[in-house]
Amino acid sequence: MTASPTASTRAPVHPRDLGVGARFSVHPHCDRFVEVILGALAEAREAGLADSLVVETDEVSTYVGSVDDAPEERIVAYVSHVLAAAHRLSGGGHVVGHVLLSRGCPGEAACDLGAVRLPIVAPVRVEPTGVDAVAQWSLYPLLDGGSGGGSHGGDHMVPIEAAIAAARRRGTAVAPAHYATRLRGDVAEVLATATDAWAGVGAEVPHVVTHLTVSIGSPSATGVDTDGAAA
Repeated sequence: MTASPTASTRAPVHPRDLGVGARFSVHPHCDRFVEVILGALAEAREAGLADSLVVETDEVSTYVGSVDDAPEERIVAYVSHVLAAAHRLSGGGHVVGHVLLSRGCPGEAACDLGAVRLPIVAPVRVEPTGVDAVAQWSLYPLLDGGSGGGSHGGDHMVPIEAAIAAARRRGTAVAPAHYATRLRGDVAEVLATATDAWAGVGAEVPHVVTHLTVSIGSPSATGVDTDGAAA
């Protein structure tokens, strides 16, 4: 009879086996939207931020993936640069971005993630863009029953509440919203906040998804936020 491997004896897994990646789309609210979108993607490429990334754009969104070390930091740097560049190229107009980050997706990973040691990811460090953003952020730990939920025993609200608390300490989470938490700050810091939370939960939960709707230069911005937490 063979004992099940513990977290300390399981083999470590490389990011390439976790399917770490993002899908995002950018929507400049201006007549020159094609020029702005293509220009923002080109700027990120010319800055070298697409190096060591797999970038595939189709008619819906752009996929960004990496099989190298520190994929989270590379992806955040690329996506934040594209969003900030789109804002500048549109003349400081209203730009919306939809960003989905996923790790451990069974459709991407070929290994049995229950038999490996999930990596602990260092906080991402990304240069500020100088562009302020507001986002609605949601986090989804995809737990398969109570036995695979790490220290929280399969209760999905435990990692979500811990992530929101960390974002509030960071000063980026500013208010609750229906089905989301409101983040505010430099677009790079907003994305880094969500990424650190997503990767942190991913140290215990094999499959984790997080989603942000990012708004820059919204004409409906009020500048007023209230403290709070959201699920």
